[in-house]
Amino acid sequence: MFLEIYNPFRMEMNSGTILGYFLQAVPITIVIGILYAVCRLVFLKQRNSNIAWMSETMRLLFVCYLTGLCSLVILPIGFWLDVFDGIFFGWWEEMVPLFKLGEINLMPIIVKCLSGEYSLGSWVKEMIIGNVLMFIPFGFFLPFVTEKLNSKNIFAMAAAAPIIVELFQLILGRSFDIDDLICNFLGIIIGFFIAVGIKAIRRTTSK
Repeated sequence: MFLEIYNPFRMEMNSGTILGYFLQAVPITIVIGILYAVCRLVFLKQRNSNIAWMSETMRLLFVCYLTGLCSLVILPIGFWLDVFDGIFFGWWEEMVPLFKLGEINLMPIIVKCLSGEYSLGSWVKEMIIGNVLMFIPFGFFLPFVTEKLNSKNIFAMAAAAPIIVELFQLILGRSFDIDDLICNFLGIIIGFFIAVGIKAIRRTTSK
């Protein structure tokens, strides 16, 4: 029965599409989200704290987002598919090694395009846009989950977070890519100031 349910999902997860990679991250995201919600609720109850449901919802969504992000951009490609295959089929020997030194690219894509090595085709545009969009939620959630960030120190956070991600990618068989750093930085900054703008509008309209 489980295999009948799993096989159609496995076909999509193994398709190499964005949807396929997204589906691989869904189960662990749900599990972590539930665990966080339960632990957070118990913590607040023990402290007899009033629950700010909007704030707590944003925290939960941020945890789910970070879990999915780590699954998609830090862990080896296909890691969760290998785990699911191990659980359902016992194919543990086919798992990709978790720790493996990746590649380093310090040449921005714009330089490669100007030099003629790459053309600014659809793949390059999708890569750039996708890497920016992927980190917009990161910046967007920050003003809702912490008051410690402002329009000055957000730039340090936006630079540090992608560097940490890229370093993990390097030791987990992915790649340290300067383009990812630039695009992820821009995504965090864009998301942060969108959230700041929304909060400012809410404060104005609530007066």
